[in-house]
Amino acid sequence: MTAPSRQPYPWRVEDLLRWYAVLALSLLGLAVAWWGISGTVSLSRSITWLDVAVLCLVASGLANTRWLLQGRRALAARRAAELPDAEELRRLLQRPQAVGLRVAVPGSSLHHQPDCQAVVGKQVEAAPADQQERSGRRACGLCA
Repeated sequence: MTAPSRQPYPWRVEDLLRWYAVLALSLLGLAVAWWGISGTVSLSRSITWLDVAVLCLVASGLANTRWLLQGRRALAARRAAELPDAEELRRLLQRPQAVGLRVAVPGSSLHHQPDCQAVVGKQVEAAPADQQERSGRRACGLCA
């Protein structure tokens, strides 16, 4: 897999020019089909020009789809390069295990580090972190 480029847009200039060329040819084909069917009274000749017009519309639709998918692929490659892999992301998101002595206000549902601003000056009970967790308290969001 090639490394994604650092350009600000997901498409290269060549992609944009190719897209423009296909759309221009499709538009030209539609104009030719319109000109060809405009003076036709025969049903068989009308069908031929309608086929040309439908072919041009399908070509432009395919060009648009390819262009959008190419941009989506480029964005996915850049996202994969910028974001961490799954294992590293799991490790970053896991809550660190509480270790050491923690304090809690009696009757509260949180336990804190002894120097946490949420418990400064309050009557607290000290216990190891695993004992605090077993008693149903969870770690404080400020000091955890």
